[in-house]
Amino acid sequence: MSDVSPTGDDRPGRGGRPRDPSRDGAIRAAILEVLARSGYSGLTMDAVAAAAGVGKATIYRRWRTKSDLVADAVAQLSHTPVEVPDTGSLEGDLRELLRWLVDTVNGPIGGAIRALLSALPHEPALRTAFHEGPLALWGAAFGQVWDRAVQRGELAAPMTGTAVAATASAPILQRWLFDGEPVSLEFADEVVADVVLPLVTARRPAA
Repeated sequence: MSDVSPTGDDRPGRGGRPRDPSRDGAIRAAILEVLARSGYSGLTMDAVAAAAGVGKATIYRRWRTKSDLVADAVAQLSHTPVEVPDTGSLEGDLRELLRWLVDTVNGPIGGAIRALLSALPHEPALRTAFHEGPLALWGAAFGQVWDRAVQRGELAAPMTGTAVAATASAPILQRWLFDGEPVSLEFADEVVADVVLPLVTARRPAA
């Protein structure tokens, strides 16, 4: 497996002084927890401080506003590498990667992101953090899987960016967003077997 992880920096918080990494991790985990539980509108500095076990002043020294705090937490999600599978086949790689996506959207990260969606149109900083963080990370992971399939000769042409490539994650994200229930691993396997692979086969040139 290989990791996909955009390079980040350890810049000071928007509030000023350099951050204590040991507290940063607890605070960011608390942000995701509170978002998933209370939504963006219900997230407060007090709630984050209580969940993180720190004083509210610690929060304000790092971030001036709630939008800054959440945008930074979302951006930091891209610093968690994705282990891109390399099973030796497109089918195996897609199956493993979609199962990883299911685990992600069913967990705290997924709950937090879903809570943010209604705020994205009105919060440019959050929107940028979302696109440059989780979406970019997930896209890079899927891109590696498609590119490897080309290198192995399973695909005759690059697939990244095509409608067929989008069908890999789209059914999972749609069910996650609109059903509001956990997505099953069995559903991910069904997407690979019954949707993506038949479309890939249909795109292959005739022998």
